[in-house]
Amino acid sequence: MKTDIDRESARQKGLAKRLVSALRGDEFVLYCQAIVPPSPGLVHRPFQELLIRFQEEEAKLLPPGLFFPLLEDYRLLPFIDRWVVSRITQWIRTARAVKQDWEVPRNNINLSADTLYDPNFAEYTRKHIQTADLPAGALSFEITWPDAIRHAESLRSMAALLKEAGCGITVADFDGREDAFATFGDLAPDFVKISSGIVRNLELDPSNSAAIELIHSRCHSLGIATIAECVESDALRQRLLRIGVDYVQGFGVSLPRPLI
Repeated sequence: MKTDIDRESARQKGLAKRLVSALRGDEFVLYCQAIVPPSPGLVHRPFQELLIRFQEEEAKLLPPGLFFPLLEDYRLLPFIDRWVVSRITQWIRTARAVKQDWEVPRNNINLSADTLYDPNFAEYTRKHIQTADLPAGALSFEITWPDAIRHAESLRSMAALLKEAGCGITVADFDGREDAFATFGDLAPDFVKISSGIVRNLELDPSNSAAIELIHSRCHSLGIATIAECVESDALRQRLLRIGVDYVQGFGVSLPRPLI
């Protein structure tokens, strides 16, 4: 007799097989979420984070939290990262063919830790950039601060190659610890996303304002632009505007929407 554990294990294995099939069949879907200056009137190069979704039968989107752990367990995330690079460069080529003076946005692509150990990923990306004739900064790869620490040496090597190809680097979920800034000298990220925990609690805990100001000030001294993510209200956006952060992102700014 099957237990609940057996049934859950069978369900996950079935879903994993379905994800592999979807990857082979190009069945994933790209969404995007805008990253904008906190003041709506500021002119800036369009900027967005790319989000991947999996579309089940009947056009139902499976939550990322349900399928990403399986992709990680089966070591499929490097294939997903390559798929995103291929898809976004194709999207840009198509858009520019229709309107040649279209301003190509910055596109933040979440980079998995496993991809840092893919010796051919940077070259794969460079070839797609050249084929699509992308301007510098069209692709920016985002990695979380915890992963940046755990895989520091591999990240430095990968970041150097990606920067040579004209890509940017974004460090996300940054908590602003004093010793952390020293690592930015070698990595030289273009953008830092301030930890969502600090941003979300800004209105409840005044000390978070000082923390964000410090992160922003230290980043600017290093030539790094700051992004506050998980901005879920206009009041929070206004607070961040007064602090001086460069960009904001979240449901209170712009909802994710289908890219293609």
